[in-house]
Amino acid sequence: MMLSPFVRASALLAVALSCAGASVKAQTPDQFDKPASVRSIKPKADDSTEIRCTYFADLMIRETVDGPSSENAAIVPNAKAPCTAKAGAGETVLDTAGMTFDGRRGSYLLFSDLDPHGATGFLVIDTKSGRIVFRDSALSHPVLQGLALENGSLRLRYRRGVNAPCSLMQNAKACWTQMIGENLIPKDMPAPSADICKDAYARDKAPRDNPSIVVYATEVAIDAGGTAKTLSRGAIGCDSMP
Repeated sequence: MMLSPFVRASALLAVALSCAGASVKAQTPDQFDKPASVRSIKPKADDSTEIRCTYFADLMIRETVDGPSSENAAIVPNAKAPCTAKAGAGETVLDTAGMTFDGRRGSYLLFSDLDPHGATGFLVIDTKSGRIVFRDSALSHPVLQGLALENGSLRLRYRRGVNAPCSLMQNAKACWTQMIGENLIPKDMPAPSADICKDAYARDKAPRDNPSIVVYATEVAIDAGGTAKTLSRGAIGCDSMP
């Protein structure tokens, strides 16, 4: 049975393969394009770096991962290129250091933080240019709760998470004003109630001055030119930074 465009099942990254013909576990949820194969070069005895290559019909994504960190990934235009640490001909290096490749949908790639603190940062990248067309952060697992490709536009649904530089629990009004001033949240969002963080801080036994995370459900559409439009925003919630 086909799933709704906005129902996303969680999935594990593909296990490392020793050869091209080995079986692969699902790397991406149903709403991502299924890769042709995923291969990797295991770390050597004296090196913890792993090379991971995700192949599609028209290109390959190469990642260099070392535990909770990673180097900039690359788009290799040759879909038959070997999985190697060496740069491929005509490859485009992406600005994705510290991130992992989550999946592809049409001409868009999704990367997210490998080792987030609080909300998880993520990027949407255009496969043709390697340009970042959208950047945000989410307090969801997986990062996106739904995505769909409609007439060339990518629709994302997720719980937006914004790491605040201050504590809403300590002073909701002042902290909200600071976040507005730093363009961390939309200026037209109404200020939350003074006790919005009470339950979350009590649950986590967090001190009142611990920085907060602002959370709300949102849906965004990104057109082919990279223009993002917010389609909906849910009620504001609060969490405490870990």
